[in-house]
Amino acid sequence: MTRVTIASYDDDPPLGGQGVVVHGMRAALERHGSRVHTISGRGEHAIAFARRTGRAPLDFSLQLNRYPQILLRASPDVIHAQGGPGGVLLWKRLGAPLVYTAHHTYRQAHARGSVKRLLNGVEARSYRGAAMVLPVSRSTANALLEMGIPASRIEVLSNGVDAVDLPGVEHEDGRVLFVSRLEREKGVVEAISVLQQLTSADARVHGVIVGGGSLAGDAQRAAAASGGRIEYLGALDREALNREYARAAIVVMPSRFEGLGMVALEAQAAGTPVVGFDVDGLRDAVGTGGVLVPAGDLLALNAAATSLLNDPARRAEAGSRGREVVLAEHSWDAIAKRLEEIYAAVT
Repeated sequence: MTRVTIASYDDDPPLGGQGVVVHGMRAALERHGSRVHTISGRGEHAIAFARRTGRAPLDFSLQLNRYPQILLRASPDVIHAQGGPGGVLLWKRLGAPLVYTAHHTYRQAHARGSVKRLLNGVEARSYRGAAMVLPVSRSTANALLEMGIPASRIEVLSNGVDAVDLPGVEHEDGRVLFVSRLEREKGVVEAISVLQQLTSADARVHGVIVGGGSLAGDAQRAAAASGGRIEYLGALDREALNREYARAAIVVMPSRFEGLGMVALEAQAAGTPVVGFDVDGLRDAVGTGGVLVPAGDLLALNAAATSLLNDPARRAEAGSRGREVVLAEHSWDAIAKRLEEIYAAVT
């Protein structure tokens, strides 16, 4: 039995993709017999930490580096940290082997000149101290190589996903779903624009927005001005979110970047095609289960969404193919088995 301490800023109930990943990873490892202890900055397993910088994930990381014994309380065989923007930065030497999941990097996420991009150097130092770094996509693996992380300590290991099976819940023609943290880099403004265009052009289309964040007010205003054509549901628990995936005809994802694109994987696990921008992360997550258009091209995104909405047979075929591939390549049980092998190798 392997004792694993997961270190993650996000946790149950999740704010974003890292919290979703931690939930799935923990459950799968425990099913396989590992004993898992979680330390987080928010949620069910949150610890107290001083607020110094105005950025809670960074303050959480500072606390763990100042008091690394926090990570050793459960006597772990291995510490598994969740890295990337909004993740954990561990640059101190620890008393147990460190494995990192790299969801993406600060350099990928933030444009040149952004203050947040300055954390790229600290992030690289953190990854260099790890026994193994597990990027969730090929694009993130390439970013790690550019940081100087040895290829021998990099292995692409995608996030996992569970099948969405809800008997009696059917895909509804015209129902277009957007799920995300409501932040600018997730394409919230673009998604609202697309939903407004689609609902204005076709009375059969109904838009649905799910999530919370700093741009929740924009979603609320769009819903209020739509005359009932666009619905804002706020943040949902897992059961309710799965129901929305299963009801949707398509999911739109005009993200500016993704580490891998958990929403895309979850949508396809429900048999729902994805229409999004052709950016790092989504390119790895969406194959036959959707359509990607040039990044930033809202006209092309609108056209691709309209085409799928008007072609139920093609939509059903894409949904079926996407589900088959995602469940074959991204099942949590398969990923937990590989994690156990990695833990054994580094210990």
